[in-house]
Amino acid sequence: MKKLFYFLKRVYHLTLSEEKHEEIVWKRLKKLFAEKDWNHGVYEKEKYIEAVFEVEEKQLGKFYYYVHDRKFHCHVFALQNYPIELTSELFILAAHFNNLLNNGVVKVDVKNSSVEYQLKQDLIVPVLYSQEIHQLLINHHQISQDVFKAFQRLVIEQEAPAIIIADLLKEYDNNNEGEQ
Repeated sequence: MKKLFYFLKRVYHLTLSEEKHEEIVWKRLKKLFAEKDWNHGVYEKEKYIEAVFEVEEKQLGKFYYYVHDRKFHCHVFALQNYPIELTSELFILAAHFNNLLNNGVVKVDVKNSSVEYQLKQDLIVPVLYSQEIHQLLINHHQISQDVFKAFQRLVIEQEAPAIIIADLLKEYDNNNEGEQ
């Protein structure tokens, strides 16, 4: 009986307008943050949540989550105020990441001297499956950690983008071997 209820609820949600989809996902997002008791701020007027999570040991990053333009957005700055002379290498590293990523995009913003990682999801999935919001946040955070480390390594250690990506791929392979 419970399965039938959830099925009918999903069918009903499919019939709702896109504005209602945005409203549903926004409410679920706020509820998730309240239930998890994560350090965050809700900006109701602008319809976004700002949260602080650890991206590396003793390093915090500001994460932004919002519903806009029929999509659920996850956004984090991986690097701010980068040295201008590293712009070419930053673009190369971002391109390497974008070639590897299944979800999201790494962008270099020259105007603001920043690097950001964004993940967007059509609203229909989190409307139909509320637990998908949590999974998107987890996925975004995990990838953000890799992006953050890679760009920090480029700026601080002046390591070549190809070497950074090669090391990251090697680390992924080693982790996947350990899981099998």
